[in-house]
Amino acid sequence: MIKSYTLAVMGDYTRLDIRQAREILKIYRQKELNELIPLSLGISNSNYKVIMDDGEQLLLKVSNDKNQSQLQSEQEILSLLADLKYPYSLRSLNTSDGSSIYTYGEFFGVIYPFIEGIPPGPSDVTCAEIGKALAKLHLLKFDPSVHQARSHEDVGYGPSKIKEYIHSSKAQAYFVESFKRVFPNGVDHLADANLPSGIIHGDLYYDNTLFQNESIAAVLDFEQAGIGEYLLDLGISISGTCLEKGLLHDGLIKSYLKGYEEIRPLKPLEKENLIDGICLGLFSIALWRIKRFTEGGLNPVLKDSYKDLLNKAIAFKEETIHE
Repeated sequence: MIKSYTLAVMGDYTRLDIRQAREILKIYRQKELNELIPLSLGISNSNYKVIMDDGEQLLLKVSNDKNQSQLQSEQEILSLLADLKYPYSLRSLNTSDGSSIYTYGEFFGVIYPFIEGIPPGPSDVTCAEIGKALAKLHLLKFDPSVHQARSHEDVGYGPSKIKEYIHSSKAQAYFVESFKRVFPNGVDHLADANLPSGIIHGDLYYDNTLFQNESIAAVLDFEQAGIGEYLLDLGISISGTCLEKGLLHDGLIKSYLKGYEEIRPLKPLEKENLIDGICLGLFSIALWRIKRFTEGGLNPVLKDSYKDLLNKAIAFKEETIHE
């Protein structure tokens, strides 16, 4: 018997019914769909757990704000990560005609194997495990003469884009004021520095992971992945993972860095700029939210959510100054 579930959840912006899901799955295979379950994960996608009649479990994603070219370039990175043997990423299934993304009417997206696990809460174990996972990503041997991948700047916001934004006529006043407060001397020291770079995730908050028995089972949502500076990636991940009561927590940051440096020791220039890197991570995701929610209208309820990230950056920077 076919079952469906209706849940009012984040990540279910595009509503699929059983008939639509069945037609999408026919693009891949002829098995019958048994259950379609909306999931609460994701902002840019609508996510569904699919259970086929033979018990196979899949994750069906419908893109809400990316175009097909952006989605395709994300799949190319995931394919590259699989080739480079990164242990925590998933490669999407191919359609019957060999495409890594499907198109069905107005919908397009991807399907992955379903991985059991739960998003963890912030803790010393969580932070250390995520630190190790990010370090393993940063250790991958990306060779630009052999491999191809988009720049993180194509989909994310590094120091150069942030600097460009604060001088634009559309810049939110609170963003500009916060930037000047946290970076009174600007971010040229981060934009121009010869910082180590390679494949970065660009959004590795703790809720973009799945854990099994206190160990990482999967790293999710490589939507902002590309070639960029490891320090920015580290700053983004720490700023969204090492939190207690909504603020960055020194002990959790130490646990994160301990896990990270067990795999990849930081370079002296990265250590020197780590505090600013963490603050930059908060500004990077804040600008992403502005572009999606404040300007883009993806979710009007979240149009001012970027301010919370800026407040975290201000509190963190001022606390470190007074230590």
